[in-house]
Amino acid sequence: MKKRINILLLLAGVLLSAAACDDSDDNFGESTSARIEQTLERYKFALQAGKTWVMEYFPDENLGYGGWIYIVEFQDDRTVKAWFEGSTFIEADPLRTESEYRIEFSTGPMLKFATHNDYLHFFSFPGDNGAGYQGWKGDYEFTFMSLSPAFDEIILRGIKTGNRIRMTPLSGQYSPESYLEAIRNSQLAINETEFKVTANGEQIGTLTRPNATLTTNFRQYAASKVWTLRYNYRRQASDEYGRGKVDESGNPVYETVEASDPVSVIYLPDNVMQIYAPYTFRGEALGLPGQTMQTFKWQLGPTSASDCYVCTDSFLDIKLIP
Repeated sequence: MKKRINILLLLAGVLLSAAACDDSDDNFGESTSARIEQTLERYKFALQAGKTWVMEYFPDENLGYGGWIYIVEFQDDRTVKAWFEGSTFIEADPLRTESEYRIEFSTGPMLKFATHNDYLHFFSFPGDNGAGYQGWKGDYEFTFMSLSPAFDEIILRGIKTGNRIRMTPLSGQYSPESYLEAIRNSQLAINETEFKVTANGEQIGTLTRPNATLTTNFRQYAASKVWTLRYNYRRQASDEYGRGKVDESGNPVYETVEASDPVSVIYLPDNVMQIYAPYTFRGEALGLPGQTMQTFKWQLGPTSASDCYVCTDSFLDIKLIP
């Protein structure tokens, strides 16, 4: 009898647990829906509260066209107005630089530029820009990745490219037009196509690009935003099976190889050039592994011959010297 009672109690417990799971699933579904709506409202509020944003945009999953600046202004009627660094390459209809945007949930909270905009869709669709049937391989749909507590930075990720897109409120010292003029001037101020890369005064490599900034040709303008970083570094040699080589004493055998890496940049006001993401040197830089660099500011020296880019965020004293 006792055994039978225990079995009945066990069955009752299972049934109650199943019922509780069903209830919690319903509640979880409702709370999930509510949380999704709250998240979308939060992003919507942030976009409209900031009104006008600087958008650091990188088309192409291989970052082959460098970084570009958009200025975007979000209205509460779901209209977005855009200004574009590359406007000189587009015969834009002023009525088609304002369009509809949507904030919705798909695989996550998303921002979509929903109706055609001559500026915002320049990289996304084929047209009279010579880009071919795929366009310039850019995004017009983005996943929201983060929103800072102060609503002063939004990080997006392109659905097609997976590229990180950063938005910050436009400073009150600028109008959209003057901001774009400032970043164009940052590019035109530098005519060099090759720099020596130095660390703590010692040359460790070179940085080159195919041409200087040319505002009359899109392909050359884009090419000026993609540099090639070359330097030598040591690594353990491998045999034909990919195994690390060692000497008779079991010590690693090293070889010197050349790194030749494309570096995609965006230009910001005040003669600032910034790499898409922090670049980490392979091997060791001056005997230190894992050294990175990302942001450079053009610094005027005592003479024009001593002008150079100075890295502002590296442990090492890295400079780009003409």
